Amino acid sequence: MAQFELRWVRTGIPAAHRAEYLALLSAAERERYDAAEPAGDSFLAGRVLLRHLASELTGVPAEDVRIEAAICRRCERPHGAPGIPGSDLRLSLSRCATAIVAVAAWHRAVGVDVEPRRDDPERDAAIGVVAGVPSLRHWTRVEAVLKADGSGLTADPGDVRVGRAAARFDGARYRLFEPEVAADLQVSVAVGARKPR
Repeated sequence: MAQFELRWVRTGIPAAHRAEYLALLSAAERERYDAAEPAGDSFLAGRVLLRHLASELTGVPAEDVRIEAAICRRCERPHGAPGIPGSDLRLSLSRCATAIVAVAAWHRAVGVDVEPRRDDPERDAAIGVVAGVPSLRHWTRVEAVLKADGSGLTADPGDVRVGRAAARFDGARYRLFEPEVAADLQVSVAVGARKPR
């Protein structure tokens, strides 16, 4: 396998597949789905995408892939990074208004962020205030690193040091990738050092 595997879909749930997709959710995920309206479809599509990616890489049928969310450091509720208990396959997921992106890596921390590309000077200025550089690409790189670290936005985005093809945060180094999935999407992936088995 390459350093990571990526899959993506456009947002939206085909009506013909809704019941099939809902049947894949655990009880905890179904509770999150029910509480997430109107964003529930985005959550559902993300969980299905993660399961299919994990199934493809592990050989476990999608309906048997168990995904659990990490406990949030802020509120102590299970809505942090997705993972498979007891597995060395690491997962990350990002959603925006038009797309959902999932990545997976064996034995490595991995994070992904997706944002719509559009000319938006206000957004870029806000990114500059929060992350230090007024650039959408910089922001997706920062978010990918923070997801790979597991801290998400509980950490200060300004603490992520981004270079040309790598970033550093909290003593760890991450390789950065910008896969081109669609012209209207900015996607960044951060991959940590290989963990010993």
